[in-house]
Amino acid sequence: MQGIVQGMPVAVMLSGLTAGLVMWAVARWPMWRRRRSGTKRRSGRGATNFFLFRDGVLIDHDTGPSGRPDDPLTGVTEWPDLRRWLDPRFPGLPTELPPISAGRITTYPSQDRNDPAVVTIAAIRQGHRITLIDPALPSPADWHDALTRLAAKRLLRKAAETAPIAICTLDRDGNIAWRNAVFQEFSDADEARLLHAASHPDEAGADTVTLTDPGTGQSRHINLTLTGAGNQRILYAADVTDLVNTDAMRSSFIQTLTKTFADLATGLAVFDRGQRLALFNPALVDLTGLPIEFLSARPGLLDFFDRLRDRQVLPEPKNYASWRAQINEMIETAAGGHYAEAWSLTCGLTYRVTGRPHPDGAIAFLFEDITDEISLTRRTRSQLEIRQAVLDRLDDAIAVLGSDGTLILCNQPFRDRFAVVDDTFKEITLEELVQKGRKLYPNDALWAELLAGSGHTSLSGHAGDAATGQVELELAPLTGGFAMLSVSPMRIPELPPA
Repeated sequence: MQGIVQGMPVAVMLSGLTAGLVMWAVARWPMWRRRRSGTKRRSGRGATNFFLFRDGVLIDHDTGPSGRPDDPLTGVTEWPDLRRWLDPRFPGLPTELPPISAGRITTYPSQDRNDPAVVTIAAIRQGHRITLIDPALPSPADWHDALTRLAAKRLLRKAAETAPIAICTLDRDGNIAWRNAVFQEFSDADEARLLHAASHPDEAGADTVTLTDPGTGQSRHINLTLTGAGNQRILYAADVTDLVNTDAMRSSFIQTLTKTFADLATGLAVFDRGQRLALFNPALVDLTGLPIEFLSARPGLLDFFDRLRDRQVLPEPKNYASWRAQINEMIETAAGGHYAEAWSLTCGLTYRVTGRPHPDGAIAFLFEDITDEISLTRRTRSQLEIRQAVLDRLDDAIAVLGSDGTLILCNQPFRDRFAVVDDTFKEITLEELVQKGRKLYPNDALWAELLAGSGHTSLSGHAGDAATGQVELELAPLTGGFAMLSVSPMRIPELPPA
């Protein structure tokens, strides 16, 4: 009895140890089983994952604990979700799970012939089992490359999620598989309209869709770009409202300018940076006689001047080579903003041609008929020359003073007496005339009176002495603030006969 009592503590300890080992083994059994099962899969069939569905709902899978940040099955709860996840690699998967038929297994290979992975769908009791099998396990280098590609993919996804334009991906059925933050800002109605326009470009009629906010009534213009990426597509929706509004304002401005130019008598020809005719007005047709069909075809700059030469709307050159050099020089000068010439044509007309550069490299040429202006100028010059010739034939020295008292016109006798040079007589002031007059024809009181009246007060009198001779001095105001100063020889009245 005493031996039994002494051995009881040891038995208790052994039994406790045995119970602990049993409990530890029970706790570790699922892990062993899982490891053995995984080892068997990897050694026999390659890497596999199972997904169990009941009534189309995912009830279990063996991809690992859910809830971790990189869980690949985040958001996968039903068969369409898993199908969308597998679709980029296995596009042949059915839209709906097949009817339950015991023992039936359907295999769907990868779309890549070099990819040995397959997906199988097996009907089991009260559900389906989907198996993802990949018999080709990567080597460490391949695994590293896969992780590197995954990191790059995550970076690209982050870039797409934070892009300033709306982006979404569409599956083969046209449903949105993924959208970035900007695309999520569209309402359901706007999103449906964008998808419809992207899927039916013929009905949309253009790549730009106009969306109207029902609350504010403001319109947004969205430019759509749809690109393919395997069995998926990528839709870019860029907001081009500012661009459309700017283009509309530019078109309206051009229309306004066109209407304004249509009423101008000056011919206008604007050439773009490529030196092709971009704009012309009706006056250009009238002045040059060029056909509208030719101008509407947007001819080049040299072709335009070639046609002007053919119609003799250019000054006749001595030879074609010199004319071509002249035209090139004219274009270069106009591009610098310094071209302005008068063209005297063989038909008797005179055109003023001006070249103006534009900031964007364009050049504008203005054609103005100045024949009447040139004729008037010539006629006026001729009349002035005749009047000057008449004045020069007079014996009296005559000068015309301006409103400020300066000399603006005089005849030859006045030039001779007052030593006036033709090139400098406009710079002679009233004070200088009075100084010269006092020396030539002394009479301080008379010249002082002329100076005091600033050349605008009427006066007359005699000046001179025995050495210079007596003259009659007379100042007569004219219209417009002018005055005429005449210096005449002293006329002795004839005595009546006895």
